[in-house]
Amino acid sequence: MTDYKRILVIKLKQPGDVLLSVPVLAALKEAWPQARVTYLVPRGAHEMVADHPLLDGLLVVNRRQESWGGAWRLIRELRRRRFDLVLELSGGDRGAFHAWLTGAPTRMAFDRRNKPFWWSYCITRVVPPPPHDMHMVRQNLEMLRGLGLNPQNSRLEFFWPPQVEERVRELLASHGLAPGAFVVMHPGAGWRFKCWTPQGYARVIERLMEQEGLPVVLTGTRAAHEQELLAAILSQCRTTPVNLAGKLSLKELGALMSRARLFFGVDSAPMHLAAAVRTRAVALFGPTGAYNWVPWGPGHLVIQKEWGCIGCGQDGCEGSKVSRCLEEISPEEVLDRMAEQGFWGSG
Repeated sequence: MTDYKRILVIKLKQPGDVLLSVPVLAALKEAWPQARVTYLVPRGAHEMVADHPLLDGLLVVNRRQESWGGAWRLIRELRRRRFDLVLELSGGDRGAFHAWLTGAPTRMAFDRRNKPFWWSYCITRVVPPPPHDMHMVRQNLEMLRGLGLNPQNSRLEFFWPPQVEERVRELLASHGLAPGAFVVMHPGAGWRFKCWTPQGYARVIERLMEQEGLPVVLTGTRAAHEQELLAAILSQCRTTPVNLAGKLSLKELGALMSRARLFFGVDSAPMHLAAAVRTRAVALFGPTGAYNWVPWGPGHLVIQKEWGCIGCGQDGCEGSKVSRCLEEISPEEVLDRMAEQGFWGSG
């Protein structure tokens, strides 16, 4: 087996996708303990791998507003580090181009349909694509089989620095929240068609706070559609949850979740973050294929309609941005499923 010294992993995807690739890092370090492993990820997703004790380097690309100067500095850095192995896990043209820029002798990627003619010049070793219904954690690890590896450890991990730990400890104290005695609810997602109804969230909050005695902490981004959803939830809720939406970094969100009793939300990066910090997740899925994206690990609950169209991946029904398969999940259905799975007593 070749003794690689300098390895680059390219994952130019959303934050959740980047987090689901982290087991690749551990597998590489297990195979080549002395190798230096660097990640190339988009700005906004870098916090998912930053502070990982096995990571030796982190390069960040601004996918939307990269200046010519920034692009040139990245190119120089990719050449300067003299990588001898590149794993392109993004599956797109841009990732293949960045792999070519490194000049590494071995540049690996999954085979693709309808790839441009120049793609074969960028990638030197092609790996058969994994089964479409395989979870993304395992799909990422399949790349390593092309190197003769058989990774067994698929554990998700997420790390944060001491100052984040202190910040979250102060937040909990300021709101009177005890570790293990509150719920993190993240209603939003990057796309509207993945979001549940305000009424549904409001009923679950009321059940958690009024009957189960569990305070709810709302989290979210500053994105307009998420803020609108949060406002609608709060307007329909009889109780008042703690609202930290737009006030936390990804590192702080992960540290907060690590102290929560459970996570409640939809198919989103925060859902994967909950799984990475070993917090049980209740996740509502709409049109996306749950087989690829369920929260990784044991103890989680996924609720999804068993309709023939599930897995369509469409941007809402007929392009409406609204997914009926999510809209028609009732709060009663959700609460009953949670009781059945032991999240609280059925009485």
